[in-house]
Amino acid sequence: MKKKPRSQEALAAWNEIPRTIENAIRGLKENDLDLRGGPEGWSIRETVHHLAEANLVAANIIIAALATNGCNYDWTWVNPTKEWMGRVGYDAAPVEPAIEALRAVCRHIFGLVAARPGALKCKVKLNDSPGAKWYVMTVEKILRQEVTHAEEHLCEVRETRKLHP
Repeated sequence: MKKKPRSQEALAAWNEIPRTIENAIRGLKENDLDLRGGPEGWSIRETVHHLAEANLVAANIIIAALATNGCNYDWTWVNPTKEWMGRVGYDAAPVEPAIEALRAVCRHIFGLVAARPGALKCKVKLNDSPGAKWYVMTVEKILRQEVTHAEEHLCEVRETRKLHP
């Protein structure tokens, strides 16, 4: 069997984030989603919405990189604190629509990137914090970063579940 190139593994892993989220929350009742844990004290529900949001933003950044290789993308407006989550409604909204939307976006981006030779090497110049220095990332690096980001938060979800059997 032919092994996938490492860069294609990043795309495949990113496409699996919605399923990984579903696995992490499988068996939880609606009120279990409000259990809190992790260093930020977020609920499982808030964590799921945060991961959906992060990957929706990442998808937009990837589209920008594909459309205009090397463009600037300012996402300083994103500030996922507890206050942010409350204003957006992450503390009460159902998680299923967020996961469904994320699944569709992941499939869409997977298709775009897979169909374009060299897409993983496209770059975007980012600013994620007011006054911070701009930095460059490739599409592949964005995908890898989001996979790691999801893994970290889902580890917190698993720990929260252990604290509240």
